[in-house]
Amino acid sequence: MSPAEPKVGSGLIAGREFYICDNLIDDATVADVAAYLNKLTYQRVEKSRPDTPVSGASCEIPDEIILAPGGFFERIKIIAQEFFPNDKLRKLRAYVNSTVHGDMYYTHRDCAPEMKDVTILYYANLNWDKEWGGETVYFDENYDAQAVVSIRPGRLVIARGAILHRGGVPTPVCQEERRTIAYKLAVD
Repeated sequence: MSPAEPKVGSGLIAGREFYICDNLIDDATVADVAAYLNKLTYQRVEKSRPDTPVSGASCEIPDEIILAPGGFFERIKIIAQEFFPNDKLRKLRAYVNSTVHGDMYYTHRDCAPEMKDVTILYYANLNWDKEWGGETVYFDENYDAQAVVSIRPGRLVIARGAILHRGGVPTPVCQEERRTIAYKLAVD
């Protein structure tokens, strides 16, 4: 079976760049990333914003993994750099969110509204049923939903971190953890 054709959708939300990318990560890497994430230890410490309670479990990705030459994080940073060729991207933080039914995410930004930072969101589940929910919602400045992104294995959302957004949580019928990697990049 031949690999699926790469697909990229793009747009602006509140004047900020937003890309949804499918089939840019090969199936073997998608499986390897999922296997790696299954070995991690998650703690319930992550907050959507400082003024909210803990949203769900998370795990920091160590620098030796993020900065490994030719590794997954280098590859997705190169993809992001292609979308933002005039910006020099620098690693800020990479971590995994692991959410179950009953958790709660709150609307937030990944950086101040005036900043140009970039966030790569990677959907890490190998399987996801449409009835399980968990979609990520992106909002304009009036908190009107502008994009709803479904979970698909290996999907990337590459966007300005200043876009308001809220991660979704699984529905009651979902017995899996919703796993996403958030790789935050500063613009120098």
